[in-house]
Amino acid sequence: MDGLRSALTEAGVQTVTPDGPATGARVTVMPATLVKGLEYDHVIAVEPAAIATAEPRGLNRLYVVLTRAVSRLSVLHATPLPAPLG
Repeated sequence: MDGLRSALTEAGVQTVTPDGPATGARVTVMPATLVKGLEYDHVIAVEPAAIATAEPRGLNRLYVVLTRAVSRLSVLHATPLPAPLG
């Protein structure tokens, strides 16, 4: 997560974390473990394979991440997608 925030900062995108101070940033960066029950206009799921393999029920967690978007979902990945998404 820190690497993602650093890359966004380098690109000129201000970010905030759920537990960070309110800065007026429009991009919230959070781990998959915190998104259950929340909805967002635009979700960018970063490295779905890492989410799927991070824990025994990782595919369930990935499902939750992918279903949080109200209007738009983007998937950003360098590694191959998990088989169920292929």
